[in-house]
This record gives sequence, structure tokens and C-alpha cells, in this order.
Amino acid sequence: MTFQLTMYPATDGDCLLVRWGKQDAYHHIIVDLGRGATWKTVKPIFGALKNIELFTISHVDSDHVAGAVPMVREAKAPFDPLRVWFNARQQLERAQLRGKIEPFSPAEGEKLSRGIQKFRWPRNEMFGSKVVSTDSPEAKGWIEIADGLRLLLLSPDDTSLAALLPTWDAELKKAGIRPFDPDEDDFDDDGKFEPLAGIPDVLDLAKTAFEPDPSASNGSSIAFVLEWDGKRLMLTGDSHSDVIEKRLRPFAEAEGGKFKVDLLKVAHHGSHGNTSKALFEMIDCQRFAFSTDGSRRHGHPHQETIARILSNDPDRVKALYFNYDGPHSKVWKNQLLANKWKYKAVFPGANEPGTLSVDV
Repeated sequence: MTFQLTMYPATDGDCLLVRWGKQDAYHHIIVDLGRGATWKTVKPIFGALKNIELFTISHVDSDHVAGAVPMVREAKAPFDPLRVWFNARQQLERAQLRGKIEPFSPAEGEKLSRGIQKFRWPRNEMFGSKVVSTDSPEAKGWIEIADGLRLLLLSPDDTSLAALLPTWDAELKKAGIRPFDPDEDDFDDDGKFEPLAGIPDVLDLAKTAFEPDPSASNGSSIAFVLEWDGKRLMLTGDSHSDVIEKRLRPFAEAEGGKFKVDLLKVAHHGSHGNTSKALFEMIDCQRFAFSTDGSRRHGHPHQETIARILSNDPDRVKALYFNYDGPHSKVWKNQLLANKWKYKAVFPGANEPGTLSVDV
């Protein structure tokens, strides 16, 4: 029996696969497709999968959606998902009409929308409003997916979706939509990294004031908990901490104040503005995954986030999983630091940079 998260090479982005069940009958969820070049890597992998229960693009930041552009240019659908979740302009508008009031790519989002239509994939069909939102009635509690796995939607809410609408329209007008644009996204980083200085001072870093991520695009991110065979995996996309906290609070209270999580895929690649100390205090978790190469555009994962993790639970053994051995993750290899704060840092093999599988 398997319940596993795999992070694939997506440079500074996300491309994730969740697998569960018996070896001869696995079920799968695909989350995001990373940068434009990511699709070439994962195409043969995803194309060979059966029982794809859900394919979701969490939001339209290029490091999550750009890989979908070459995918939808395929002559036929490369895989066959039972469900597709993706919020584009129409869903933002519907969220706004329901009474609610970073570089990202609406252009790529619109291309994905057209591709979903071309492939005749069932988009957001389980939601009567066709909006993937915690304010949709169908998302009030746990959602049954397949083979005993159930899903609790954490983000976005209608307010977060509606907030993105003005920016979406402005960016779309600026970019234009041309069906034969190149597949490459606008990521032009030269691969270099910001220098890091010395060994992190965990206590000082943990005291740094939390400044919430202001990005409307990140606020629209789809995030959820998956529960199977008594284990829980939390996938937070680039979601905002306050949205997750508000949604999770009653479920944490029902479990005595802390919501049990066996593996947390940390929000926004470990950015210091997306996971507050309050959220770490709300969950009972000892294992944390980070998907990013730490390229200098963002410098993820930020040391403040990892310091919050370590200082929040200093007495129990913790695990930090990094899918790239970059300078912003490698700094946590220090054995003296690991002994002091009771954690182990796990990295992919030398021959598989960017790919790391973690059992939940």
C-alpha cells in the first residue's frame, strides 16, 4: 500500500504527483506543471498514468502554469483525468458576482482554458457554480475522491478569487492572447543564486515579524488536505496563510486544538510571507517538503520559514525534504545545526536533481 508525494523538476515552481493505493491499481492526482520546460520531463511519466482522479492547476503564476502551454498544444489529450480543477477569469467573475468583493500569467491561464475545452476535460464539474472555492457548498466538508481518499479544500475563498479579477484583466490586455505564441514562459533567470552568509541563527530568524504575502494571484491558489489510510498530506500551493488558518481553525478545534498533518508541502516554496507562526501552531506536523531550486528571483525557501518550523517544535525530530540541492536548501545540511534543532534534511540523489518522492 502506497501514499506518496513526488516533486518533479520545475526550477522555482511546482509540479507534483500524488499516488495512493495498491501497486497494481494506483490512483493519482497531478498538481501544477511548473515552468515551460517542465512538460518535456513529465510528459512520458504522466502520459503513462492510469486512474488520474484529479488534475489541478493551483493558480496562474508562471512557475505553476507555464508547463501547461506546451501540454495543450498536443494534438490529443496526453492523459485522461476524471476531474479537472482550474479557476480562470470566468470563475473569478462568478466568485465576485456571488456577493464577495508577482508576475503571473493570465495569458497562459487563458491558453490552458482553451486547451481544457479542446481536450473535452471535465472542468470544475463537481461544483454547481463551476468555481473551486471554499465558499462553494460542495466544499463545506470532506470530498470523497477514490479508493478511500478524501479531500478537504483549504483555499481559495470567493474574496481571494474576486480580488484577482482587476489585475487579471489588466495583465490580459497588456499581454494579448495570440494562439501561436512561443511555449516558453517569461522566466529569464540566468541560473545564478544570491550568496548566503554563515549558519542560520534560528532563534533570531524565528523572531522576524510575519509580513503577509500581498499577491492577489497567490491568494487565488487552490490548496487542500488529502487523507488516506489514516495519513494526511497538505498541499498548500502559493496560498495565503490567513485564508488557510480561517478555513482550518474549526477542524483543528474539533481535534483538540491541533490539526494532524503527516506531511506538509510548504506554501509558496517556503516563502516567509505565506506560512505564519500561527499556522504552524495550528497543525501537528513533523515533516515538511519544499519544491524549488532556490533561483535568485525568489531565494526560496526563506530561512525565516524554516526557523519558524524548527522553533515551533524544538523537542521532536523533524524532517525537511528538498527537491533541489541548491544553496538556499543546502545551508540546512549543517550537522551541528541539525543536532541542536533535532531535524534531518533530505535531498534527491545526484542523478535526479529536482525529483524527490516522499512517503506520507
